Amino acid sequence: MEEGREQSEGLERRPGKRGGGWKGRARRRLRRPFRALPHNRSAYAGPRRPVGRFVALAGEELAFGRAFLFVPLLMAFGAAWWFSRSASPALWGLLLYWAIAVLSWLMLRHARPGGRLAAGLAAAFLTGAVFAQFEVLRLSTVMLDSPVTTRVTGLVEAREPTDSGWRYVVRVLATEEPAIRRPPERVTLVARGKSPPVEIGGAMTGVARLSPPSGPALPGLVDFGFLSYFDGIGAVGFLYGAPQALPTPALLPQQGVAQSAGDAAGRWIEGLRDSIASRIRAVLPGDTGAFANAIITGQRRAMSDGTLNALRNAGLAHVIAISGLHMALAAGIFFSALRLILSFSPRAAEAVATKKLAALTAIFAAAFYLAISGMQVSARRAFIMLAIMLAAAVADRPAISLRNVALAALAILAVSPSEAIGPGMQMSFAATLALIAGYSFWQRRHAGEGGFKPHALARIILLAASGIVMTALIGGLSTAPIAMAHFQRVAGYGLLGNLLAMPIVTFLVMPAGLLAMLAMPLGLHAPFLLAMGLGLDWVIAIAKWVDGLGGAFETGAMPPGFLLLFLAGFMPLVLLRTRLRLTGLAPMTLALSLLIIPREDGAPVLLVSEDGALLALLAGNAAALSKNRPPAFIYEQWQSAYAIKAAEPPVEGERIAVLLDGVDRFERLDGEQMRAANAAFEADSASAAARPGRFICEKDAWCVAALSGAPAQAQPLRVAQVFRPALTGAACDRADIVISVYRPGFEACRSGSFLVTPAMRRQTGALRFMIKPPDDGAAPDKAKPSSPAETLDMDAHARVGLFGDFDYVIGDDAPGTVWEDSHSRLTGNAGAALTDSPRAGPKPDLAQRAEADEAARPTSALGSQMESSGIRENASQQMDRAVPRARERQYRASSNGEAATVPAPVASDLEISAQNRPAGARGEALAPAPCNEIHVAITPAIASVTRPWSRHRLYDWRSGTYAGPITLPERLAFFSGSGGSGRQACPEP
Repeated sequence: MEEGREQSEGLERRPGKRGGGWKGRARRRLRRPFRALPHNRSAYAGPRRPVGRFVALAGEELAFGRAFLFVPLLMAFGAAWWFSRSASPALWGLLLYWAIAVLSWLMLRHARPGGRLAAGLAAAFLTGAVFAQFEVLRLSTVMLDSPVTTRVTGLVEAREPTDSGWRYVVRVLATEEPAIRRPPERVTLVARGKSPPVEIGGAMTGVARLSPPSGPALPGLVDFGFLSYFDGIGAVGFLYGAPQALPTPALLPQQGVAQSAGDAAGRWIEGLRDSIASRIRAVLPGDTGAFANAIITGQRRAMSDGTLNALRNAGLAHVIAISGLHMALAAGIFFSALRLILSFSPRAAEAVATKKLAALTAIFAAAFYLAISGMQVSARRAFIMLAIMLAAAVADRPAISLRNVALAALAILAVSPSEAIGPGMQMSFAATLALIAGYSFWQRRHAGEGGFKPHALARIILLAASGIVMTALIGGLSTAPIAMAHFQRVAGYGLLGNLLAMPIVTFLVMPAGLLAMLAMPLGLHAPFLLAMGLGLDWVIAIAKWVDGLGGAFETGAMPPGFLLLFLAGFMPLVLLRTRLRLTGLAPMTLALSLLIIPREDGAPVLLVSEDGALLALLAGNAAALSKNRPPAFIYEQWQSAYAIKAAEPPVEGERIAVLLDGVDRFERLDGEQMRAANAAFEADSASAAARPGRFICEKDAWCVAALSGAPAQAQPLRVAQVFRPALTGAACDRADIVISVYRPGFEACRSGSFLVTPAMRRQTGALRFMIKPPDDGAAPDKAKPSSPAETLDMDAHARVGLFGDFDYVIGDDAPGTVWEDSHSRLTGNAGAALTDSPRAGPKPDLAQRAEADEAARPTSALGSQMESSGIRENASQQMDRAVPRARERQYRASSNGEAATVPAPVASDLEISAQNRPAGARGEALAPAPCNEIHVAITPAIASVTRPWSRHRLYDWRSGTYAGPITLPERLAFFSGSGGSGRQACPEP
């Protein structure tokens, strides 16, 4: 405390400043409440000594103005709080509380520190929330409500080459065939092929498939719809064929002169950027030219996936994104070179302040770099930070300081508070703060030290090498937890990759690129671009070599609260200067300890993509998929979030391939087709129940699986994915969770199964189902799914399935036959129920349901023939055609009278025959099924559909109105053990 007081008084007694200036007066006001404290250390003796030390250290932090550094942090937390709400807070209420907090802070600015800090904390927090509210009101981006194929006419605002064509950013002028009621203002369209591109600023038209920006692939992952909303992009899509160029209109409708002038300036900059990119590609083809364009113009979509993955896995992804590194190197090289040139003239060095002139010129150079880089978010953030630092150099203030970083953060949060919850701003400021704090700590520790001083050249080399090592180490350690929280991965050899590649980028790539830009107006850029390309080739080679050592490590989703705890400890550690900064080690240690605690991976998880086309059953680090070739965009995010190490494809069946060949997907099936489909569905369900955790799929019909891992002795849940609306009702009768890829015509299953429809997924996005223990504290079965041979008794009957509808004879004694007891399995939509909300519960008795179906079914010749001939076939006929786990049945097609054979898939090692008959039909006594209640928790990816960036999901283009949100239950309860009795298996006490 005494040392800090002497330093403060020394600052206040600087010559030429009366009383230390405004800083001295501010420090005196901040120190005034602490003057009553004792000035000797002995006064802190006694039981209140730790409290006295804390107060003294806090007073020193306030005296040095460290409280101001926490203002942008509190604003960022306020913005994040506003964006995380399930509903937007009322604007008038938010402004009221904000005004009260600001007035309280103004009234208490001369009071004791406790009240002043509390009021300031509330004011800064609510200021961030208010800025977030006004950003949403200012943008008001129109988002496309549903996918549509239409003719789009618009202006090309920007274009960028890809590996297969061109990507356009188009301002929509009109839509035709059909005309969209709420057309988005700006869309991104991809045109495949080698056709000549449309010029920037020109008009174009073409038939395009437009879709809303996708939501999160899983709860808690990146919401691309959120990012597109704040980027002003209302839809994404692709063109059918090459776009047609049209004459550019002179004045756009509903556009003034000022806006037209601004758009013209923007198109000129985009044209200049496109011209620079074309010249770079002419000199440097392939990945090298795409890498150079990524660094200079920000166009990186032409890079191959292999190169991008190698750079990411080697920890060099920050090189291809224009950020603080590129801005600092470009402006720093320009600043140093200009100041060196001016120093050669003694007259110029004496006449002007070369440092200030070079700093001003560097600001303009950085602004030009920002313009040609495409005004990316990371580039804008880096430019604001760099401009404030260079302006501080012009004003004779320290350029690199924590206060300047705080000012840059305030400027960014005032303009774009939505960046506070993104990884870009968090990682950028974390690395900057850690570097400044680390070097400041190093300078304080070694200030005034003597000792050995090496030769000037050796000292320069030593400083450069140590600087690169320390920069890579500090930057990597400070950003790794944030990358783990957002991307679920960390570059294991990132430090090695940066140590090898960053000297090349710093001393060869960036200087050569800057010289190429200066020489490009004269057409002398080729030699410098070749030198830049040589360095980039070395960087790519280093990235691929480091990636070969092990690449990135999948960490999986971080535990809840990990990032918040890390930031709560990281910020005091880098922002404070006294020993109070060590208090940040406690929350950081707690956050890192969450990674060591073993996670329970026994609870099975079912993942459903937003479009319903991909399902995954997860158990530990293994996944069973419903597709042989899952979409990479979705599956890679699932793989990173759950650290999936092995993926098991589905078992492809051929039971109804011939039957449904040539039948339209949305066509209704006749009675004969439905009977064949029902029989095949039963056989696939039996196979899936015997092989829990594996999908059994019929092409263009369904996929079925058994979700094991329920509470002790419970039967597995049956999951069905249906690709034909006509088969949804049959799936409702036989599965517990039904995912309909297309609209089935009803919103709930009459049987009590939980039905996931496209209308539901449109509002909820992707879904996650997880088996949870019941509320009474019953523990779930922690046994991991294993092979059927390990889970079933090979010498006894095994009752498999949630409702005990089947029992199986397994092993060599299996007769290989499938007995059929259809009851209600004769109608296509037997499970349909026109109710308003989904529900789950005990299935009704199959016999009762069959009687109801028979009573409701109209009498027909086909029905009479079925009743007379009987549904079961005798055992001898069935044995003649039986194969393990399957059967071949011949059905008479009603159209041409030809017999269609439905083959079965290749038998597996486990031979299971489903005998669908009442228990004890052959005299055996079966043990009653256990009474269990299975709870399944549901988590939607879209937390709130009423927020502005998700509200388009409620819009109905047919009526032009917004529908009400669907209330999704947080937990479902399924009951097992009824044995087909129709009674609830687990009655309430």
